Amino acid sequence: MKLLFTLAVLSLVAIAMANAGRTATRYDNFKVYKVFIKNRLQLEEFKKIHHQIPVHFLNEIAGPGRSYDIVVAPGHQRAIEKLFDFLEIVFETVIEDLQKVLDMSAYSSGSDMDWDTYHELDVIYDWIDQQCDKHDFLDCDVIGHSHEGRAIKSVKLSKKGGNKAVFIEGNIHAMEWISSATVTYILNQLINSDDSKMQELSEKYDWIFVPMVNPDGFVYTHEVERLWRKNRRPSGYTNSSGDCYGIDMNRNFDYHWGGAGWNIDEPCDHWFGGDEPNTEVEIVALQKFVSSFDDGYIRSYMAFHAYGQYILLPYGHSNTEFPPNYDQMMRIAEAFADSAVEPYGSKFTYGASGLLNYVVSGAAKDWAYGEKKIPFTCTVELRDKGTYGFFLPSNQITEVGVEVTEGLKALIDKAEDEGIFD
Repeated sequence: MKLLFTLAVLSLVAIAMANAGRTATRYDNFKVYKVFIKNRLQLEEFKKIHHQIPVHFLNEIAGPGRSYDIVVAPGHQRAIEKLFDFLEIVFETVIEDLQKVLDMSAYSSGSDMDWDTYHELDVIYDWIDQQCDKHDFLDCDVIGHSHEGRAIKSVKLSKKGGNKAVFIEGNIHAMEWISSATVTYILNQLINSDDSKMQELSEKYDWIFVPMVNPDGFVYTHEVERLWRKNRRPSGYTNSSGDCYGIDMNRNFDYHWGGAGWNIDEPCDHWFGGDEPNTEVEIVALQKFVSSFDDGYIRSYMAFHAYGQYILLPYGHSNTEFPPNYDQMMRIAEAFADSAVEPYGSKFTYGASGLLNYVVSGAAKDWAYGEKKIPFTCTVELRDKGTYGFFLPSNQITEVGVEVTEGLKALIDKAEDEGIFD
């Protein structure tokens, strides 16, 4: 269906390369355009462009008055620019050669864990195992397995009884490498940092991490297709390119599932939310793990994503309905933004996701708030605001970690002041 056709064409024109036994799609001279849609007429034409010219949409299409990023192969760039000029749609090229940017974001294979480069799943998991072996205050487990049988690992940090907990999850979307990099950075700071504030937070609260919710998709982005978003379960549908794979797992939670969202009902699109909620073994495992703790123990649930520099609060399914303690959550999110900006000037916008970003149903933060009654939940959309987007160079990982850690310190302090941990 609509966007898998796009992926199929991109795959046909992309160049295959051998890389340590893997075959990876390349994007030499592919451009990333930022397209500015000013009104509904332009929006309707923009939605239809893939019927004329092969493009890869990188963002959900929400409405006019927004910008959207698309990837276009070299042979179609002149045509797309002419079409935009004809439609009087303003655009700019934000990436001239996507492959060069991807090379800047290259990962290190078989190396020790650090936060100067991106790492493959085995390196991340080996580091987690090493930390668990070294520290008796860590309780590590496999909470379930992915469709392809890979472990979904958890780490619980608890230094004393009676603490309330913060829950952090990462990389539910495969292509968002900065997510798991940041989540593991925070975990490392809580375990190993000499920073007195981080050690205070590690003593005063319990911390629960699931750094890699989508291991199958993550491995696929390393070995085959860097632009992949979903998990890797066959959806049961086909199109002209063959079988369709994957469910957007952040559209699959059973809270207002299927009510709103761009192409969540198109089985071959990037944002397909499944035929019904809770179809994905990864999501079921995550929900069972969260539900295994006593009610009232987890007081904050934070999901890390890319990109846009947002603190997105409930709800996602509506832009007119807000949680009862929305004003309280806004004050907590403001504390994060005020502190995160200090190290490098990165400005985070905060508010309900349905209001700030786009209306979409079935997200983790809404399930955690609406079903599990966790009083502060959010999605943290990390760097940047669209220069590199999903392809943030690895030399920014540590900076992202630093600014998010500063924001997190202030967020927890404010949440404590607001009574979230009572």
